[in-house]
Amino acid sequence: MKRKLIAVLAVLYGAFYGYAQQQKDSIPTALEEVVVQASSKFDLKRKDSGKPVIKITRDVIASQSSASLADLLNQYAGIEINGARSNAGQNLGYLVRGGSTRHTAFLINGAQVNDPSNISSEFDLRLIDLEQIEEIEILKGAASTLYGANASTAVVNIKLRNSPADGNKWSLSSSVGTNKAAGRAINGIDEFNNSIQMRGAAKNGLTYGLGFNHTSVDGLSAARNEDGGQEFDSDPFNRVNLLGRIGYDNHKDFMINSYLSFDEFVTHFDQGAFADADNETYNRQWRWGTNMNWKYSAKAELVYTDVSTHTRRDTRSSFPSIFNADGYSLDLYHKYSFELSDQMQLKTILGFNFRSDQYEDFSIPFGSSDFEQNADKDQANAQVYDPYANVVWISGSGLNINAGARYNAHSNYDATWVYNFNPSFRWENTNQVYKLYASYSTAYIVPSLFQLYAAEFGNEDLQPEENATLEAGLSASIDQASISVSLFRRSENQLVQFVTIDPANFISAYQNVDEELIARGIEVAAQAQLWDRWDMMANYTFTERDNVPQLIRIPKHKVNVSMGYDLLEQLRVRFRYQYNHQRADAYFDNTTFMAQQVELDAFQLVDLDFTYKVPVKNLQLFLGVSNILDEDYQELAGFQTRGRNYKMGVRLGL
Repeated sequence: MKRKLIAVLAVLYGAFYGYAQQQKDSIPTALEEVVVQASSKFDLKRKDSGKPVIKITRDVIASQSSASLADLLNQYAGIEINGARSNAGQNLGYLVRGGSTRHTAFLINGAQVNDPSNISSEFDLRLIDLEQIEEIEILKGAASTLYGANASTAVVNIKLRNSPADGNKWSLSSSVGTNKAAGRAINGIDEFNNSIQMRGAAKNGLTYGLGFNHTSVDGLSAARNEDGGQEFDSDPFNRVNLLGRIGYDNHKDFMINSYLSFDEFVTHFDQGAFADADNETYNRQWRWGTNMNWKYSAKAELVYTDVSTHTRRDTRSSFPSIFNADGYSLDLYHKYSFELSDQMQLKTILGFNFRSDQYEDFSIPFGSSDFEQNADKDQANAQVYDPYANVVWISGSGLNINAGARYNAHSNYDATWVYNFNPSFRWENTNQVYKLYASYSTAYIVPSLFQLYAAEFGNEDLQPEENATLEAGLSASIDQASISVSLFRRSENQLVQFVTIDPANFISAYQNVDEELIARGIEVAAQAQLWDRWDMMANYTFTERDNVPQLIRIPKHKVNVSMGYDLLEQLRVRFRYQYNHQRADAYFDNTTFMAQQVELDAFQLVDLDFTYKVPVKNLQLFLGVSNILDEDYQELAGFQTRGRNYKMGVRLGL
């Protein structure tokens, strides 16, 4: 395995080095000059960042005509969004670097968002439409020092569409598509998407924005028919997004922006693996937040960001339930840069993070017809008060150090410290940049309110998880070509798992696992601009745990390749390939009332996207073909995935 990996690296490096050398004089912006923020909360050039940061721009998002947000994230090294390839309403699992959903933190405009009533308190990506998003930054590895609890394997910061410097911008997009399983005949339109976005800025500094999105998807059953006969009834998905923003920006030293969003979806779902049913989930979230940046001197800046979420989830099935959840997150920090010499800088952050979560739930007991309350907000709630500090030292000679600490004060547990130490060293030779880095980071993951207080399953004696991640890597960049290799090892202590306590009486609950668990992996990522018309991105991920031959729903080997080509001056074609190795899984058998362990076969997917710029200002036509090979596979045991499907549409405006 090591010899194969070394050979692959050598070939990739040679290829990208050669391509970069051929076209180095024509590249206006080198990759290492790209500015990233997630690794330090400062605007740093990629070459000065001690950790690999994935940056997904608006141009990349717009080129993915047939993808959802979860599909988009699935294309990057170390990330597996399980459920993204299935029915549009399928629950999603965020499995990064061998971790579980509760190990990934999601931010919107820098403030952490979540749903306290979900099993892992996770934010639901099904609520967000890609047309609302300007940019995404992904920081992998433990980052609790900067971003608090649950930032153990990754931080995903979603930045909403911003306003232009002046004037108005608007865009309209509309598309239709099919939504069938592999081997099924296409007999009509199953998917409709419509979006209107308007953004503007007045001369007096006022900024504003309005957005509307509607998505309707039908045609595919959530559950798979085990007998391979007639497909179960389809399970439709319907979503509405409304977003309004208003703010002020003097384009000098002060900016404030507030937004209000309403996201709602209704989806049908089945009884479980291989079991059809006519169930329905209604999920609604009101969300509002504020961002403020005040640069009160050339070296100092005060940043404030917050978000408030209010969620209602209503499940209509044989076991009806209602969840109401409230979440609030506030982050206030002060940035100051010391100019120690012409090239040497010390960048400092002092901050305070506050978070409050609560939820209540209702269900109808067996034999009754009325809802009864199981958990109330007076009981199921928690508050976090976290002061933190972080410094970035840029020596000017190539050596950089990013280090910090956070004091986690949780209302339900004893306070504890988490910390991060991340040195890196780079050297440059004309248009070439090479970088070595290492980091050691700890994380503190508190049990979710659901794991603590859920009826029948909750356990109020749960203790927080403690994670530590050791990471090292190297990268080489030549103008618009780069290759990087990252190795990580994460130890997990007191891991919270769902455990069967009494199989005979079907009693299960959440418990801490006493043994230390180890996850490790390798990530290789490369990208390049090839000549004038080609661009390429490729990555490989290897993930494993100690003494575990197969991880649940996480492939041991995963490969992504994406290539774009300007076929004509106005026509761009993008090819995407993905390979996922075998995975382990388990499902509940409704006949035997036992969990069945299975192995899911490896699969590969090929997609094509076409974008044509009509010789009329700001008008684009697009066509996406997903799963061209019509691969029949499972990403969750007993549930369907999408076969070959088509999506076409038009985008007008900026």
